[in-house]
Amino acid sequence: MTPLQIEAGGQSFMFDGTKVVTIGRDPNCDITLMGGTVSRQHAEIRPDATGWTLVDTGSSSGTFHHGTQVSEVRLTGQGTLRIGGLEGEQLTYSIAGARPAAPLPEAALPAPGLQQTIVPGGAVPGSFVPGPALLVRTGGQSKRFVPGTMVRIGRDPANEVVTDDAAVSRLHAVVESRPDGWWYVDRSTAGTFDGEDRVTAVKVIEPLTLMLGHPTAGIEVEVVPIVDARQAQKELAGKKRKRTAALVGGIVGGLVIVGGGVTAAVVLAGGDDEKGGKDEPTAQSGLTTEELTRAKLATVLIIALDANGEVTSKGSGAIVSEDGKILTAAHVGDPTTPGALFPEEGEGPSSYQIALVSAEDDKPAAPEYIAEPVVSDGPLDLTIMQITGDVAGNPIAPADLDLPEPLALGNIDDVHTGDSITALGFPGVAHVATTEDFTQNALTVTRGVVSTFLGDEPIDPARAWIDSDVRIGSGNSGGPSINDDGEIIGINDNVVTDMTVGDSGAGGSFTGGSARLRPVNFAEALLAAAQQGTDYVSPYLGDVPEQEVPGQATIEALGWASEGSQGCAADTDVLPYPPGEEPIYAEWDFRGVPEGTTLSLTLVGVDGSALYSDSIVAGGTDGCFSYQVVVGGVGVEGIDAVLTGDGGFEVHNQVTLQ
Repeated sequence: MTPLQIEAGGQSFMFDGTKVVTIGRDPNCDITLMGGTVSRQHAEIRPDATGWTLVDTGSSSGTFHHGTQVSEVRLTGQGTLRIGGLEGEQLTYSIAGARPAAPLPEAALPAPGLQQTIVPGGAVPGSFVPGPALLVRTGGQSKRFVPGTMVRIGRDPANEVVTDDAAVSRLHAVVESRPDGWWYVDRSTAGTFDGEDRVTAVKVIEPLTLMLGHPTAGIEVEVVPIVDARQAQKELAGKKRKRTAALVGGIVGGLVIVGGGVTAAVVLAGGDDEKGGKDEPTAQSGLTTEELTRAKLATVLIIALDANGEVTSKGSGAIVSEDGKILTAAHVGDPTTPGALFPEEGEGPSSYQIALVSAEDDKPAAPEYIAEPVVSDGPLDLTIMQITGDVAGNPIAPADLDLPEPLALGNIDDVHTGDSITALGFPGVAHVATTEDFTQNALTVTRGVVSTFLGDEPIDPARAWIDSDVRIGSGNSGGPSINDDGEIIGINDNVVTDMTVGDSGAGGSFTGGSARLRPVNFAEALLAAAQQGTDYVSPYLGDVPEQEVPGQATIEALGWASEGSQGCAADTDVLPYPPGEEPIYAEWDFRGVPEGTTLSLTLVGVDGSALYSDSIVAGGTDGCFSYQVVVGGVGVEGIDAVLTGDGGFEVHNQVTLQ
């Protein structure tokens, strides 16, 4: 092993390669440095069979090799190190017997006062860390960093990226070069935001724009991995293709009427909505007895009855509002809803009873109220129910209800594999050793961990399901699974076992059940619609019959707009006659129209003459639908744009041209 010589603080050290060399403020380190920017355990120089490697061991101010901040670098020949920030301690090293590192050719050295050019994907002198370089933009300035650098962002002048805004912490965040790429890590109290989402840590795999200190009024910083130019071209081309195929608020159509001829054109636009990654795990404090008791009291038994008052099925749910709203699975509370994941044949239940549990564990849940579904999503298998009366059928106003404290909704982005999870509900497994056939209505509490996350198109390619080893069974469906803060993070839905999937097959043999929970975030839109009394149609419904628009969907004519005010800004049905070939725009507001719905558009003149007809595939996103019309060289005094569909569906949108 080639010996290593270090010169630091006027002292000389020699190491023979039989141990790791430790550097820091700790007196027990092999090289002790007392500088104010040196961490207690700052760095190590590790020997192996072929040489020495410098590794930063998580210091707060960084380790520098030949002036470049590194997390890990191979040492060869002779060189200089700086332990700490700009005011850090200087060291020199020499691999005994090695020749000094050859200087760069004069032509390759940067001019005085200029930074060396960084070639994405190319070698950087003094750094052996693979991966893309990094560009950070904020306050009108851009800085580039090589792989292996620790980039500190904040108000401290010693940071690599400095912003003097008071909303930004002295050390607000760092961008770390890790073995798997660049990671942005927030270290502030005010937070970093990606839109409405607070970011704790995120992998930077594409250009990422973040707000420091406030979601809308903070300081904007852009973090960009600098990939090879050819790779960047391919990525941009891919995104351009995606934008070309995407729809804004439905679709944007185009029609040109010139000189009596009709030419159709389509203008499409859109964008991507992807995030760079998930937050890193945070510590759990543990579920307290008080939190568990609150969750138990808020968990309800849902009893489905037929027209004769006979029990047809039982499930579970959770009270989520003081005015009597209950979150459950659709196959429990509304099994005939469109697109049901577990559809029920026939007319479905006629009514539902809601049974509350007692604070005493040995007392069964007793029916006290009746409820009805108000908002459902079949593909998500979620339903919001509303308590409407007592068990005898007497109406009860929401304000007069006396219910347990509702459960709060958690956030799936804060859930990680290995997190503990507690499931509540009324499963038949509580009675497997009895002959009472689920008549005792006993609340059951079971615990497990989050095993993994499962994707399911088109709902979510990564986190459509929480997979857990928690024990649930028939009757648990719709009940809450809570985190260690007592918040709902998933709705108990179904179980996968050897029995449910058949013989082992390609998936192998199960030694136990795999519980599937629907992440609670998917319920937020349903709960909002229930609270606001607005219509809701699942955005995940599959193909619908051609020209069929469900009764819950709405299409409202907004009027027309001139060229300078298009984009859901229409507010008139009278426009000046467009000179030349300037376009005008017929606009509608779409709500709850399932993706793939086919409509017919007919443009009719004020004299009743048909000008043009088109077939439009719309839906999938609530918002503005705009159709472009260019009128020139023909005597058109007005236009009626008519949308029609199956079942007599018809919406008129008229404009008079003056």
